[in-house]
Amino acid sequence: MKIKIRIAVLCLLLTAALYMGAQAVGSVRNSRTASVPEEVYRELICNADKAKYYVKSRDGYVAVFENKHFREPLKITEIETGQLRKADRAMLEKGIPVADRMQLLRLLEDLGS
Repeated sequence: MKIKIRIAVLCLLLTAALYMGAQAVGSVRNSRTASVPEEVYRELICNADKAKYYVKSRDGYVAVFENKHFREPLKITEIETGQLRKADRAMLEKGIPVADRMQLLRLLEDLGS
């Protein structure tokens, strides 16, 4: 009788562990697919014609580009995109237009803090 109780408890624990593991994997998968807050990005993109720089994700880091063609970056920063908020990562995937050097420095400071 004791062996049947142990097997039942073991099955219960195994089921609980599998369920919790599936929930954990699902939460990680959902956190990676963030969407850009459209009203925020629309405000940034409206000044794209005046943009001197573009900030975008490159190889897991924040990179600064001279134009929106995203060929070769001027600089790849030490800011890891994996450490950023979901909304920031989503905007970096599309590219953030930056009007001038001061705005670029403020943006990089904000992303780095």
